[in-house]
Amino acid sequence: MLNMEIEHPVSPNEKETPISAWFAGPKAENSDIFARTIRRILEDHQYWRRNYFPEDGVVITSEERRRHGRWNDLFEDKLLELLAALKADCPFSSPRYAAHMVSEQTLPSIAAYFAAMLYNPNNVSKEAAPVTVRLEQEAGRLIAEMLGYDGQTSWAHLTSGGTVANLEALWVARTVKYLPFLLKDVLQRLGLDHPLCAFDQQHLLGMAPLRALDLLLETFDAAEARWGKSPETTRKVIDVYRHSAFNVMHVGMGEICKTLGSEPVLIVPETHHYCFPKHLDILGLGQRALVSVRVDNRFRMDAGDLQKKLDEVEAQGKHVLAVVAVVGTTEEGAIDPLDKILEVRAEREAAGREAFWVHADAAYGGYLRTTMLPERLGLGKRWSDVVINDEKIRLELDLPGHETCDALERLGACDSIVIDPHKLGYIPYPAGAVCFKSNLVRPLLRQNAPYIEEAPAGPQEERAGENIGVYILEGSKPGAAAAAVWLSHTTIPLDTTGHGKLVRETLRNACELHALLDAWPALTGPLPVHAVTLCPPQSNIVCFAFRPTGETAPLPLLNQLNKALYRCFSLPEERRVHVYDQKFFVSRTVLSATQYGTPTVAGFLQRLGVTAEAFQEHGVFLLRSTLMNPWYRAAKRQGHFYLVDLVRELHEQAARLWVQRNEQQPASSIPPLRRGT
Repeated sequence: MLNMEIEHPVSPNEKETPISAWFAGPKAENSDIFARTIRRILEDHQYWRRNYFPEDGVVITSEERRRHGRWNDLFEDKLLELLAALKADCPFSSPRYAAHMVSEQTLPSIAAYFAAMLYNPNNVSKEAAPVTVRLEQEAGRLIAEMLGYDGQTSWAHLTSGGTVANLEALWVARTVKYLPFLLKDVLQRLGLDHPLCAFDQQHLLGMAPLRALDLLLETFDAAEARWGKSPETTRKVIDVYRHSAFNVMHVGMGEICKTLGSEPVLIVPETHHYCFPKHLDILGLGQRALVSVRVDNRFRMDAGDLQKKLDEVEAQGKHVLAVVAVVGTTEEGAIDPLDKILEVRAEREAAGREAFWVHADAAYGGYLRTTMLPERLGLGKRWSDVVINDEKIRLELDLPGHETCDALERLGACDSIVIDPHKLGYIPYPAGAVCFKSNLVRPLLRQNAPYIEEAPAGPQEERAGENIGVYILEGSKPGAAAAAVWLSHTTIPLDTTGHGKLVRETLRNACELHALLDAWPALTGPLPVHAVTLCPPQSNIVCFAFRPTGETAPLPLLNQLNKALYRCFSLPEERRVHVYDQKFFVSRTVLSATQYGTPTVAGFLQRLGVTAEAFQEHGVFLLRSTLMNPWYRAAKRQGHFYLVDLVRELHEQAARLWVQRNEQQPASSIPPLRRGT
């Protein structure tokens, strides 16, 4: 290995809070101290058990324990079998793993998960988890504030992941959409005076979400002004509310659409996650309610096309349930221009047209905002030093621009946000989260009737309540996940002094990989094949495909080449390759004409040397790398240039596959290179 001085951009506070302290390390460098931590956690739990009513005495006697030998042997055998099997898993902690959205987990999150797991709390209620429910609420506030919400007036809780979190956000958006109709009906049936009673259908459908939620409070206030504040008044309003013909949770979507004579649509970018069509099915809207907005050549929603789609929906007599912006697409890592999307909403609202719920699917990219708190950290120099063939080379980096920060800064203006701590939060699975700008959504979602309690709660009391389970989609969920999120985010701050530095490193690493892929032939000389990158990174994901140099090839053949190359950099079941023989890992995705319009990918298709017609027929198979690993810059200091080695290996394998294919050997039958070959 070459050991030479390489210049690295360093953030001002790095020496005070080194990233290297937060993880076990690719070679378990911090294992000694962490092993002591795990032992201490286990011993502490044992002491807790022994000291709970010590006078109760032992139940399992020493005589009984002497009879455990046979079962203990079985347990030991099966445990060894499990441990051996797990060693065939992917080495997520290694810089050689540059595939899916997974990496090391922080030591605090592992310790907290292990500690809370021993107590087995179920965060469905305070009764089942008196400690970890509180930790979940505190963790939710930390995340909400990081995303730009007010920690006192917003509401956030954990889920199993982004799919459930997105479903819950749409569930809430649907309920809030029809809330003005419901509240108007309640006011009229109770004979209460309020300006809402004079609103027609157009004004009710076009009402801003936060205004609709404020009306919930005003409805209860009007009732209390008439009959006084009492449990009886609260019961009266709740009873009318629950049985209203406009309560979508009671009568269902079909009845609401029939009454209004209008159908809802969900507007998403072409890059939307596959969960959204599924959620439209679950919510009873049907997948035809999905309206797709074109994205630009960097896979960001086109605000102009959004305007066009909104006009079309309005002209068709339909209404918008929500507009979804993606903050960190799972395929390309793109950041939709939230600032422009919110401007579109503001302009339409000011013109008296329909306002709409804005939901940010930031399951992957939400933690990018830690690079901006309390102010923008910046991504450092627009270059990076690498060593190729013993020569120090300075690469120009195409870093994300100000428009990405402009979008992230407006996250707090969205009505709901989804984020996954188990992705860029570096927390163990499962740990997703959904956040709402207003905690007034809580009383809308309660599934058991408040009036069955001794003193039913109104919306002011419900919005500040401490329960979780009665308001959410999921039932049982692990309190251990809440403990993991809480401890990690309280020890590694969600700002530029902590988590932001880590995320910043991943962004720079992705830009370095992108630059290496683009420049490799110029750096090393002519090659039979070369990589074509999809677009410059906006987060830490890089997509690319290989094509022959100096000649054209039909798209099916290019797809075959890249699929064969993917098999060389993965552990497919049919190959039974030992993980220790796998030098690097990448993942894959597909550009499909059913999802992306030709104008979006036209530039990439031209660079790849294929026609729009071929794309329409076959789609493009892409290789994809997610650069979550925190160790690339630290490895450089020790003379390891993993990204250089990855790009070299990709080109060598692609060239071998292409040459052997031209020698009439089927690419699918070509064995991968092994270590040392």
